Amino acid sequence: MSKQKGFLLRLSEDDRHRGRELASEIGYSENRLYAEIIHDGLLIQEQINYYSALKKIGKTIEKDEVLEILAKSPASPPEPVDCI
Repeated sequence: MSKQKGFLLRLSEDDRHRGRELASEIGYSENRLYAEIIHDGLLIQEQINYYSALKKIGKTIEKDEVLEILAKSPASPPEPVDCI
């Protein structure tokens, strides 16, 4: 488990008020609310960066190369959890 260090988070009074209200509504401490929001926001940004990198790679590969890669995958039905 990593050590936790504090740092000053500057928020407008309006955002701080909204944060307090929301934390109260969902039964969280204000600190826990902000920690979870930051954590989730970091995950979202990392995913955006990952997909951006994939898009760049996608622009450099030819259709025939993609089809060749896909042809190597087994022809099996999707897992039940992947079915709609």
